[in-house]
Amino acid sequence: METYGFDQKPFSKQSSKLILMVLIILNILLLLTLFSKNHFGLLPERYYPELIIHFVNVGQGDCCVIQTPKGRTFVVDGGTNVSEKDAKKEGRELICDYLSKIGIDNIDGIVATHWHVDDFSGLIPVLKRFKVNTVYETPIGFINEFYNDFDEACKKNNLKRITVRSGNVLEWGDELFVQVLNPEDIYGSTNHSEINNDSIVLLIRYGKVQVLLCADIQEEAEREILKYNEGIKSQIIKIPDHGAERSIYKPFFKMVGASDGVISVGNKNKFNYPSDKAIDCFDELGMKIYRTDRNGNIVLKIGGKDEKDYSFKVERSI
Repeated sequence: METYGFDQKPFSKQSSKLILMVLIILNILLLLTLFSKNHFGLLPERYYPELIIHFVNVGQGDCCVIQTPKGRTFVVDGGTNVSEKDAKKEGRELICDYLSKIGIDNIDGIVATHWHVDDFSGLIPVLKRFKVNTVYETPIGFINEFYNDFDEACKKNNLKRITVRSGNVLEWGDELFVQVLNPEDIYGSTNHSEINNDSIVLLIRYGKVQVLLCADIQEEAEREILKYNEGIKSQIIKIPDHGAERSIYKPFFKMVGASDGVISVGNKNKFNYPSDKAIDCFDELGMKIYRTDRNGNIVLKIGGKDEKDYSFKVERSI
């Protein structure tokens, strides 16, 4: 009488090794597929239900971090390039630290909207510390020491650089529509207002929600953008030029018709931004205003299923 299992022949050593090797290779391929950016085309791309825009508290300057539903990251301006000690003293963020804090290591594109130090110079350490694929920039208005550092960092990393103008559509993912609305005419001078009016303005649409990022444009550029008529209607607007009086052209804001506005501005800044004229205008239009000097970092999440499918989260309430 046979006992079960005693007469079963074991695998040969050669067969066992072959099967084990095949299993190891299959597991490695599975892990590589799961962790690759597009899963080697075998699995769907990462897809999140929302477009996320971070309005980062960089003090007296501008900075937005955009995370797309398909996992891409874009940085629009970076505030002023200052030391950690000065940033802490001012109670503001350094964009590199903020990117690390939210888990970003690769950046698909950065946008230098114009060449004022309070907006673009904070991008220089980003170029040095992070892998960046593309730089979008306004035509050069003037050159200063910070621009030279910016230019050198781009050249050192062999970065693709694209100069954009009004009418250009940016390929930031097929789930989004991103169009450049400004600049139209390039002034190319060192005049402060003309440099502001050369700023890149972006219209971003996800689903049924639109956001207008206005950089530091002033009335002259706002008049020019009005040529797009109702195409600029947006639920959210990044207020131009930190709410300076020279940038408050009421017909422009009426045409945009935003319900919510974000002002990127430094705490107790020497310019007294935002101006009383700006606040009065936004109150009259019934616009709810968020401010980085009071609210800290401001995070906008857009679902886009309908015109009201978006929400704000602030670091501090006032």
